Amino acid sequence: MKILVALDGSDAAFNALRSACRIAKKTESYITVFYVNKGEEYSPEETGWTSIKERISRELETSGQEVMHKAYEIGKKFDLPIEGIISEGVPTSEILRYANAHGIIKLIAMGHSSKGRGVQEFVESTTKNVVAQSTNTPVFVTSSEIDIRSILIAVDESEVSQKATAFGGGLAKSLGAELGVVSFVPDAEALINEYRLIAEVPNIEKHIEVSEKNIQEMIDRAIHAAQKTLDSIDMRASSIVKRGRSDDIISEAKNYDLLIAGVKGDPLRKKINRTANKLLDSHETNIIFVQ
Repeated sequence: MKILVALDGSDAAFNALRSACRIAKKTESYITVFYVNKGEEYSPEETGWTSIKERISRELETSGQEVMHKAYEIGKKFDLPIEGIISEGVPTSEILRYANAHGIIKLIAMGHSSKGRGVQEFVESTTKNVVAQSTNTPVFVTSSEIDIRSILIAVDESEVSQKATAFGGGLAKSLGAELGVVSFVPDAEALINEYRLIAEVPNIEKHIEVSEKNIQEMIDRAIHAAQKTLDSIDMRASSIVKRGRSDDIISEAKNYDLLIAGVKGDPLRKKINRTANKLLDSHETNIIFVQ
C-alpha cells in the first residue's frame, strides 16, 4: 500500500505527514509526498495583476524544494524512505490525477485548509475539492500529529457507509486500535422540524412521534448493517452509540483519535454533502472520508 501525502508547506500538512508515517509504520506502507507549484492559479484574470504569475511561480518552486527537504527529514525521524514529487498546475487536479494513475495509492493524506480564504482569497480549498472529487481513494484530513489508537466509524443506511465500515474495521485491525460505531440519520433534524414548522397540521404531535420512531428504526438498521460488515472481517465494536443527528458526530468524535465516514460527494458539481462540510469546517476532527 502507498500513502500519498499532499504538502503545501503548512504546519497542518506536515502534521498530516507525521500521522501518515505512523500509519505507514504499522501497516508496512510506503509514503509519497506531493507538492504542487500552483502558480497558474494566480492568473491575471484571477488576481487583476499582470506580472504576478511568474514571480509567484518562482517563489513556489523555491518553496517546493524547501518542503521536500523538510519532508525527507521527517521521514528519517520515522526511519521511513520517502519519495518526493513536485508537480505544476492546479493542486486538486494534480493530486487526483496522480492518485488515479497509480492504483497502489490507497490513502490520500492532507492537512485541514485554513479557516476562510484569508490572504489567498481567490484560491479555493484544495482539501474540500479533493474530498469531493476523489472517487476511489479515501482521504485522510488532519491538522495534528496523531497516533491512532481509537477509531470511530459514523454509519447511516447508505451504501457508501458500508464501504466506510469495511475500511474502518480493516484499518482498526491493522493498527490494533479500539473501534466504536456511531449511527446517525443525515436529515433527522430536518425530518422532525418539517412537522414543527407546520403548526396547523392536525395531530401534529402524532406526526412528530411517528417521525421520531422512523428515525430510530433507520438508526437501528444502520447499526445492524455495520455489525454484519464488521463480523465479516472478524472485528467487533467495543462501543455503539445511537445519536440521530449528524451534528452530534463531531462531539462524539472528540472521544476518539480518528473518525471514519462515508461521503456522498458530487464530483460533477465538485461539492460535498452538508455533513462532510461541517466536519471539515469544525477543524476539530481527524477524519478519513471514504467514497
